[in-house]
Amino acid sequence: MQNISNQFFINNTAAPTAAKAYANNNDIGFAQMMIARNTGVDGLVNPMRPDVSPALTMALGGLVGAYGINVPPKLRIFSTKKGFKLEEGDERNSKFEMLLNDHTGVSDLLAQAQTQALASREEAMQSAIETFTQGNSSGYDMKGFLTEFREQEKPRAISIVYDGNSTQVEESDGKNWRPIKNESDFMADLVKAYTRYSLTQAATEAHEAKGKTKTKNSLTSLPIDK
Repeated sequence: MQNISNQFFINNTAAPTAAKAYANNNDIGFAQMMIARNTGVDGLVNPMRPDVSPALTMALGGLVGAYGINVPPKLRIFSTKKGFKLEEGDERNSKFEMLLNDHTGVSDLLAQAQTQALASREEAMQSAIETFTQGNSSGYDMKGFLTEFREQEKPRAISIVYDGNSTQVEESDGKNWRPIKNESDFMADLVKAYTRYSLTQAATEAHEAKGKTKTKNSLTSLPIDK
């Protein structure tokens, strides 16, 4: 592989189509591998978590060994102002940066994988919200709740993970890394959040009503001459 960017980008297209072009010397073998991976039958990819970028997986698979980068352990890759880097403390980072400097197309594929994952996440959240609001048109302030929900659901951190067999995009929940959220995740979060929100609003209203009652009773109990 002399130049990854030339082999993975054809007419500015970097996707499974471009990945297949990269494997043009073994089209049948490539097709069989991808069918197996997408169904999870070879044990490489969980069928619930398909490879987010077959092109990136193939690129890294063909390069990490050449640069003396051992995988596993998996590579956790972060986007920074200066480019992509491995997580802090990973001794393989210098070799990984050398790989990226020599093969700029890999950085392009990393950026594309992250951008597409974040776009899919946003679409999933919007779809969940639309479904949720259809069944909850009445009740407490939905606009205020959704504004708060969107703010709380902003991804805290995003990383791209390559484990030697597949590429995934994960997000941090503050303590651990987890698969990037999909529509079912957001729907479950919406139900939990709205339950808490409704209970809080009900408690607030009850407290305010109780306060008004006390005030009214105290005023009517005052002597008339005062």
